[in-house]
Amino acid sequence: MPRGILQRMNILHVEDNRADSDLLKEAFECIGIEASVQVTHDAKKALIVLEEGIQNQGETTPDLIVLDLNLPKMDGREMLKRLKEHPQLRRIPVVILSTSNLEQDISFCYDNYCNSYIVKPIRFEEYKRVAKNILEYWFSTVALPPYSSHN
Repeated sequence: MPRGILQRMNILHVEDNRADSDLLKEAFECIGIEASVQVTHDAKKALIVLEEGIQNQGETTPDLIVLDLNLPKMDGREMLKRLKEHPQLRRIPVVILSTSNLEQDISFCYDNYCNSYIVKPIRFEEYKRVAKNILEYWFSTVALPPYSSHN
């Protein structure tokens, strides 16, 4: 059953570029939909946050992960593979938000079960449109299976 866009959404944004993470967070705020956005600047830290969520019986598990591909330490491709192999995390929707529009990157991500692939917008107005579409689609339109104890 769709959760309803009025319910507060928890989003984990894995993005090493602070300007890009600020843009997406600001875009969510500008469209007037309440979302809690936690940002981690590398994939290893994000995996730690997700493991902590599991240990807390899902209280801090995000409802959606927005993942960049080009990250330090561990890239987004490796994180995506680990997420989708993890029995307690694989159902969390993963939206790739990357500057890459290379066919091989897009194919790799879908082959490894990303739920959406979006090329990063250039202008802020486009970021707002993308943010609105992400929230409406993932939190108002689709029915998602339970993936943690808080759903």
